[in-house]
Amino acid sequence: MITVLIIEDEAANAARLQKMLLQSEEEIVVTAVLQTVRESIAWLETEKSPDIIFMDIRLTDGLSFEIFNQVNIKSYVIFTTAYDEYALQAFEVNGIDYLLKPIEQKKLDSSIKRIKSFITPEPDNSVVEIPKKMRLHKEIYRSRFLINHKDLFITIPCTNIAYFNSENKIVQLTTHSNQKYVVKQTLDELIQELNPNDFFKVSRNYIVSLKSIHKLSQSFDYKLKLELTPAINEIILISRERGISFKNWLDSK
Repeated sequence: MITVLIIEDEAANAARLQKMLLQSEEEIVVTAVLQTVRESIAWLETEKSPDIIFMDIRLTDGLSFEIFNQVNIKSYVIFTTAYDEYALQAFEVNGIDYLLKPIEQKKLDSSIKRIKSFITPEPDNSVVEIPKKMRLHKEIYRSRFLINHKDLFITIPCTNIAYFNSENKIVQLTTHSNQKYVVKQTLDELIQELNPNDFFKVSRNYIVSLKSIHKLSQSFDYKLKLELTPAINEIILISRERGISFKNWLDSK
């Protein structure tokens, strides 16, 4: 969508230009139609700059060039006038085109098309490559935890962790040697920090490592029953939906 401001003091000319813009192949929205230098300055100082300004040169209260002395215009400007004596001055204030009245539809469309190429340039391949490079970037995951246990600080590598479980809002990690320690993170925070190749959140209360899986079997209602090592005193049932993702995770390793 291209936004357009019309600065034209003759209502008939403004209406004709609006009609021609609607007949253009581009999707155009006319944000305002202004008639004077003073009105235009006030509008441009307070409103969002449009993509294109169609600007008549001779307005009722002076020449539209005066607007450039008061406002830093960021839009592309197409001057429209019945007189060609101002052509040089129009380009001196960075006008991008100069259309003589009565404006022809073909020339109008040509100007808009040219400006559109500036508004929406061809994509830069280097920019397109950025997401690809980001996907290739190696993520950095936790390799160990520092645990405060009985006035001691213990470092536990992630390779030594069998699973994490949450009970009564307390999160605990269990090592492969069945040592248990409280950690400060929630399970949702942990699953973001752990390498997804090694850990999977099988339920609301458990994140398990690949090496902790002892047995996986089919249970009722198409749920999966998971047994861990070190063994736990409860049954872990994995929902049908999560079970599909879990089996895909196991199959890809």
